[in-house]
Amino acid sequence: MTDAPLDQFNTPSDPQPKMPLGKVVLINFGIMLLYMTVTGIGKGEDFGPLIFDAMAIVAQTAVNLLGGLGLLFSEDRRHVGKAMLLAGLLVGVIGFGACLGKYSVLG
Repeated sequence: MTDAPLDQFNTPSDPQPKMPLGKVVLINFGIMLLYMTVTGIGKGEDFGPLIFDAMAIVAQTAVNLLGGLGLLFSEDRRHVGKAMLLAGLLVGVIGFGACLGKYSVLG
């Protein structure tokens, strides 16, 4: 019976890539802030800017979710896909909350 040494050399594994959640969320919220600010500058009495905000939020959420799903199934960009999925959900929830807030101010 041979004794195995206690201090065996382990092969180093590849480090986990950093999850770019902060960058992805910051970029998405910056885009959302930009078009919400631009449509909020005008003093329209109709609901045109509100409808544009809702359509832009739907488009931005769809791009994030579809892009995130596409990247989720790739080997080397899986962490970016997870970040885009989470950012898409956050943009959808917070953006529609902001739209409802604008509607209550206008209505």
